[in-house]
Amino acid sequence: MAPNKVPDLPGLEEHALMQGGYFDRTDAQTYGLSDRLLAYHSSTGRFERVFPGVYRLRRAPLAQNDQYLQAWVWSNYRGAISHESALALYDLSDVMPVQVHLTVPPDFRRRSAPFILHWAELPKSDVTIHEGVQVTTPARSIVDAAAAGLGPEQVHTAVRQAIARAITNADELRAAAARSRYRHRQVVQPLIERAVADAAA
Repeated sequence: MAPNKVPDLPGLEEHALMQGGYFDRTDAQTYGLSDRLLAYHSSTGRFERVFPGVYRLRRAPLAQNDQYLQAWVWSNYRGAISHESALALYDLSDVMPVQVHLTVPPDFRRRSAPFILHWAELPKSDVTIHEGVQVTTPARSIVDAAAAGLGPEQVHTAVRQAIARAITNADELRAAAARSRYRHRQVVQPLIERAVADAAA
């Protein structure tokens, strides 16, 4: 959508409500709101400035996955919820990360928020939209969490649950663990193979 010349406040609010009330400065510009108008509506309490360049519509109800929506918008929609946070979003195993894990492109430079950032180029096949937020696929999430030190029991549980729910399969898990130039391959591949074997038993 091209930027509007006339401010479309209802349009921006409708857009924000579809993602937990969050929007960024670029969204505001797309709907014709200048920085001056952003500052004005923030001062009146209509908007809340959450992070530099990230705002929230105050009247929006708090979404169950609020912290993930917040992180995704903060990344200018370039990142994906990943690692243990993605497992929590998929309800795989019982991990409860204290901070949101977010994978962002190698050229991403923002660091102004309390998220755990991972830099990697994610192919389109490794990301999806789940519960209204961009997230790494179940197979990629399990493999990344395993590489980051998630305990073997949790990895096995996540694999078993994901296969049982048919949100991934053994081939996708093996492919994620064996991908080209993956530096954790030697450690993660055997772990994934054992987990897949246990899930099939």
